[in-house]
Amino acid sequence: MHENVAAMTMYGIDRLDTEKPVNVMIYNMGGLDTEVTIAQFSAIKDEKNKEYEHIEVLAEVYDAHLGGQDFDLVLTQILI
Repeated sequence: MHENVAAMTMYGIDRLDTEKPVNVMIYNMGGLDTEVTIAQFSAIKDEKNKEYEHIEVLAEVYDAHLGGQDFDLVLTQILI
């Protein structure tokens, strides 16, 4: 499972009480990198009409050269 999708499930986004699919965007800004993921959560039913959660990653982007450390540097330069 993708790290950002795991974070979405930890917040319970996959258990929203809705009939329609839900699109969610989550970003993860670390010290050195940034990740953004868009995923769709929906419910599917099998032949016995049992409902299962379905997660589909629609898009993801990763930038290894943009992180919290870069923003700290810019803010430090502004304040100096």
